[in-house]
Amino acid sequence: MRIAICDDELFYVQNIMERIKNYEFHDTKPTIIDGYTNGNELLDAFSIEPYDLVFLDIELDESQNGIELAKMIKDIKANCIFIFITAYHYYLPESMWIGADLFIDKPIDQKLFQRELHHANQLYKRLNRTVLFSTTEGKVYIKTDQILYLETSYGKYKLKTTKHHYFGNLKTITKSKQQLLEYHFFQLNRSIIINFKHVKSFCFDYITMTNDDILPLTKRIRKEFKEKYFNFIDKEM
Repeated sequence: MRIAICDDELFYVQNIMERIKNYEFHDTKPTIIDGYTNGNELLDAFSIEPYDLVFLDIELDESQNGIELAKMIKDIKANCIFIFITAYHYYLPESMWIGADLFIDKPIDQKLFQRELHHANQLYKRLNRTVLFSTTEGKVYIKTDQILYLETSYGKYKLKTTKHHYFGNLKTITKSKQQLLEYHFFQLNRSIIINFKHVKSFCFDYITMTNDDILPLTKRIRKEFKEKYFNFIDKEM
């Protein structure tokens, strides 16, 4: 995990950096922790190599606003995780509008800091969760968020992702299929498992995926699909 801290007060940059170093990440220990006291410097560095988690002061200085900076960062990497640092609670509604729900008050409370960092770490692991597939190209770890759907036929499978299509022998992915169904996936019929994250829309008898593929939605499974899909949406909001 790559982490950046941006606050116009050097004290808070150093303080947060030390707290991060003392936190037990276990399997997601940060590879990089960088500190900035200027938003433009953070944005320049982010443009070259994006960070996964950014601690961001909402009111950097008279000329810079952390929320506006976060919007620019989101344009570079949409799934960047933010923990906002603020003593100004009237900014919270606007920051939540851009998808931020992690906050640390100034002065920093250690219990709150650890709680929010724990939430960010869990979110990072979810966003970067992978499943191993044995494909015709060899064994490949694929991020679950990149998987559109899995389709099987006559002992073979086709895995459609946002970046590539993979093929392989159905017998080799029994465990992989089980792992998908433990996450945000749904068995649409005997042949197809879809990723709820990539459902673009649905109507009476078909589902449109984010790549515009059309998949059948039968009467037998329609009610269960709608219930589980809306439960998924509620959890994501």
